[in-house]
Amino acid sequence: MNLDSFRSMQWVDYLMYALTDPGALYRLLQRKKESAQLAVSFLVPVTVLFLDIIASSLLRTETDFFYTKLTYGWLLSIFITLFTVTAAASLMDGFAQILGYRGNMKEMVVLVNFSQMPKALLLPGMLIFRTLHFAAPFFYVFLSFLFVIWSAFIAVKGIAEMHDCGPGRALLIYLFPFLFAGITAFFVLVVSALYLARYLS
Repeated sequence: MNLDSFRSMQWVDYLMYALTDPGALYRLLQRKKESAQLAVSFLVPVTVLFLDIIASSLLRTETDFFYTKLTYGWLLSIFITLFTVTAAASLMDGFAQILGYRGNMKEMVVLVNFSQMPKALLLPGMLIFRTLHFAAPFFYVFLSFLFVIWSAFIAVKGIAEMHDCGPGRALLIYLFPFLFAGITAFFVLVVSALYLARYLS
C-alpha cells in the first residue's frame, strides 16, 4: 500500500471489507501482496489503541495524567500490542500447520491486524452516549464486548478463507492462542503453588 495506492483511495476497500465481508478482505490481501502491507496493517491496532484511550476518557473528568496516558501510555500499549498480535498470529499459524494446512505467518499477522477494525467504532459510539448522558459506562463495556466479538468473527472468516476450511476449524485455530495462554498460566500457577508450599514447609 504505497502513496499512490493511498491517494487512489484503495485503502477504503480494506476498511469496508474488514467491516462487511471478511472473506473478501482476505482475498484482497492475498491479491495485492504489496511489500508494505505488513507494516501498514499494524496501523490498525495502533490507531484503535489511541481511539480507545480517548473513548475511555469520556467516562470521567480527566486530570493532567490524561496527557501522560495519551503519550507514554499509548507508546507502551503499542509495544505490548505488537508483541501480542505477533505471538498470537504465530501460534495460530503454527497450530494451522499442525492441522495440516499451509503456513503463512505474514498473511496471518495482516489478517489479525485488520480484524481489529471494528474496535475503531467504539469512540463514535461513546460520543453519542456521552452527548446524550445515557449510561455511558454501561455502553462502553457493552460496545467493547460487541466489537471484540465482531473482530473475532472477521478473523475466523478470514482464517476459513485462508485455509479453505470450515468455520469450526477456523474458530479452533483462532482460539488456540487463548487456550495455550490459559493452559500455560494454569501450569505456572500450579508449579508456583507447589514451590511456595515446599518453601513454607
